[in-house]
Amino acid sequence: MILSKNGKPLKAIGFRKALDLMRQRPETRLILSKSKTGNVFYLAPGGYVEPDTADKIIKHPQVSASEDGMWPGMSQTWGLA
Repeated sequence: MILSKNGKPLKAIGFRKALDLMRQRPETRLILSKSKTGNVFYLAPGGYVEPDTADKIIKHPQVSASEDGMWPGMSQTWGLA
């Protein structure tokens, strides 16, 4: 669970909603970010995505990784192909 600045849990975007957002706006990306608590996934624009939902999005056949991350060979963004 990820908390907002005011200490309340962030509401996560679900799998179906995330894919709908990615279809509606082709520039929408799933982004992997690092935080004090570990890996955090966000849909930009959109919001927080739970790790298990992010895994489903990444494994979806229409989603592909963008090799634009800071570390070669380690994907940090994904979008619809």
